[in-house]
Amino acid sequence: MRRFAKYGALFLVVLLGFAFALDWAVTSGLRRSESFEYAEWNAIVNGEASAEIIIHGSSRSWVGLSPEIIGRQLDMTAYNLGVDGYPLAMQLARHRLYQKYNEDPRIILLCLDTYSLNDRADLYNNNQFLPYLDEEIIRDAVQPYDYFHWYDYSLPLVRYRGKVELIGRGLAELLNVKHYTNGKIRGYEAQEREWNDEFDRWLEQHPDGVDQVYLERLVSELDGFLAECGRDGIMVVLIYPPEFWQARDMVNNREEILSIYRDLAVKHQVQFLDYSYDAMAYSTEYFYNSQHLNKLGAEMFSAKLGGDLDDLLNPGGGEAAESR
Repeated sequence: MRRFAKYGALFLVVLLGFAFALDWAVTSGLRRSESFEYAEWNAIVNGEASAEIIIHGSSRSWVGLSPEIIGRQLDMTAYNLGVDGYPLAMQLARHRLYQKYNEDPRIILLCLDTYSLNDRADLYNNNQFLPYLDEEIIRDAVQPYDYFHWYDYSLPLVRYRGKVELIGRGLAELLNVKHYTNGKIRGYEAQEREWNDEFDRWLEQHPDGVDQVYLERLVSELDGFLAECGRDGIMVVLIYPPEFWQARDMVNNREEILSIYRDLAVKHQVQFLDYSYDAMAYSTEYFYNSQHLNKLGAEMFSAKLGGDLDDLLNPGGGEAAESR
């Protein structure tokens, strides 16, 4: 019996050691990856995302604002940290992680829309968080979704259960067998796509429009973020990028939400550049769906935004498109 207990304990020790080693190997490998899920997170935690201009937002940000074009017009470095599929709360979590590992930017461009002050019901693309569950900022950001459990945070390798392909990718990165990349350049990826029928289908399902939910908790978070940036001497510019005009007019409480952004901009003495009624909004030539600019639209908008920002930074050269 003692011999059985002895070998049983030894087996558990070996198994636990193997689990710790494999967990470390997979996590270390994924933290080297430049695939779509991990490129920006890794640039942040490796201290490689520092830039004079940081762009925050959702997918409307990373497909719509070119840091190269904006940075070139302002003669500054820029990085787009837009988080695919997530509204404000996750964007601010990414910013807090950025602050931990990178130098403060001079300017933050925060892209907003009518969904920014809402929350997702699901933890979209949850694999992207796995290598960073040891980061308190990430744990705090994902815990409200009740997707991960105590054992995912505490026990080795458990977080990767059932994810054979992901484990393989992590090991391939660690062993230099394969390096995974994506098409983004400093967080931005132009979309060479034409207008599709997504909006037509959405319109059939919502003929009377929608009332967009906004949460007071997130209004307070945005308020606090702007106050913090003000104390730190960081210039924040709130931006509402163009969206297709018919989609714009289908949000019944849109003006109520935009008034929140305007009021906060006044309170914290920051600029709110609203491109809702820009000429681009009236042509499908610049979009691939109602919310997202295609390559042509993104490059035109980035140039226009860069010019307006230059006017803000260098008064006298023209008027920016505030609240246009």
